[in-house]
Amino acid sequence: MIGLTYSFVLIPFVSTIFIFLIPKKRAELFRPLTIFLSLIPLGLCLYIFLNQNLKTSFNVVDKFSWISAYGINLTFGLSGMSFLLITLNCLLVLLSILSLNENHGLSKGFLGSLMLLQASVNGVFLAGDLISLFIFFEALLIPMYFLMGIWGGENRRYATIKFILFTVFGSIFILAGTIYTGVLSYLSSGSFALDFETISSLSFTSSQSKILFLLFTFGFLIKVPIFPLHTWLPDAHVEAPTAGSILLAGVLLKVGAYGILRVSIPFFTEGFIEYQFLIAILSVIGIIYGAIVAIVQIDIKKLIAYSSISHMGFVMLGISAGRFLSLEGAVIQMINHGITSGALFMLVGFIYDRRHTRRISDFGGLKQSMPIYAGVFLFTSFASIGLPGLNGFVGEFMILMGSFPTFQFLSSIAAFGVVLAAIYMLWAYQRMFNGKLIHEENKEIHDLNSKELAAVAPLLLLMLFIGIYPSFIESYVLQDVSVIYESINNILGES
Repeated sequence: MIGLTYSFVLIPFVSTIFIFLIPKKRAELFRPLTIFLSLIPLGLCLYIFLNQNLKTSFNVVDKFSWISAYGINLTFGLSGMSFLLITLNCLLVLLSILSLNENHGLSKGFLGSLMLLQASVNGVFLAGDLISLFIFFEALLIPMYFLMGIWGGENRRYATIKFILFTVFGSIFILAGTIYTGVLSYLSSGSFALDFETISSLSFTSSQSKILFLLFTFGFLIKVPIFPLHTWLPDAHVEAPTAGSILLAGVLLKVGAYGILRVSIPFFTEGFIEYQFLIAILSVIGIIYGAIVAIVQIDIKKLIAYSSISHMGFVMLGISAGRFLSLEGAVIQMINHGITSGALFMLVGFIYDRRHTRRISDFGGLKQSMPIYAGVFLFTSFASIGLPGLNGFVGEFMILMGSFPTFQFLSSIAAFGVVLAAIYMLWAYQRMFNGKLIHEENKEIHDLNSKELAAVAPLLLLMLFIGIYPSFIESYVLQDVSVIYESINNILGES
């Protein structure tokens, strides 16, 4: 498997350059070639799935010396959890390109930005050291800046600047934590080694662990985002183009939670135990707040954006509880939310391309003119609210069951978030699809075409597959969760 990790970054990066080199007069080639190029990383995922055992914890695969005089290396590796997230990223990029409207499909700048975003996000999930993690964490801001700032909505400048400022502000703390860890590594071993293996062998004092946990976790929580650091997300989702929203909800929000699971808890466990209750409180506030605000939204895209705050609150509740079942449920829910939210934003994009509006009141009775679209939207809504038999139920059930022994009161409150999710999703569905066709513009609107069905169908199949057979996902995250859980238990056992 040597060299395969580089490929997940290099192939999309080289694809970006190749797309930009295509002459503008050959615009008809932009999307077909980008689709072909996006199939290569996804094919690589399939190859690894068939030929490698990745039901393991994080294993270093590739390493090269960067600043050898100080012992700084760039390290890359894979685990079951990171492999699933990379596969999800590669799949959503392909489906995003398939779902593009004609304007974006003829823009090589837009398509190149999507491929560059894929390379950056893959790099985060492959990083085996703090330097690589920080570099790719920052690199993903570049394509998102262009996707939102150039091809976004009317208030794209405000939303883009807000997104960048929030994320860069969080990155300052991650950088400070990285430097501090490097100094401690130098004092211990004589080199600024920041790879995960070296950091795991360092002995931090209680105060050092707590400071480092706060520095890294604060930066990661902005990316999740957790209440009250969430205010950039609704604006970013509303103003971002459809493909940007799909990837933002599908994988970019998972970068923050992944950082906490990969770095904050395993390496700075004492800090986690000190502040886990605070994170749990903020998570539950986010669950209820996001759901209540979603109920009153008049814009369907903004409704889904606030639902993401609520769903990611469940993920953070599971992580903060620190129990095996809750941690396992949190990782599974990260995958599930990427699938369902990606599908919902894609469906909203389809209807916006037809009507150029997202106001719920501008629809009504759509199931008469768009029966297939109505059925797909209802199926995805059921998955989002956690209907048993679909993927959303599995993760939230495991999180609530796993969190209850640690946070009984908070978990009980969080359970109401499931009820509120049913309210905002089903009420929005009723207003959009049931009743009579009030607006004349909706009577002649055409249903989903074959290209759109091909784009959303894989996500629908995954919702059903994971809902029926969740142990498939569970088997890939088992070892990652075991490492995190053991690090918590070791500190609790010592205390």
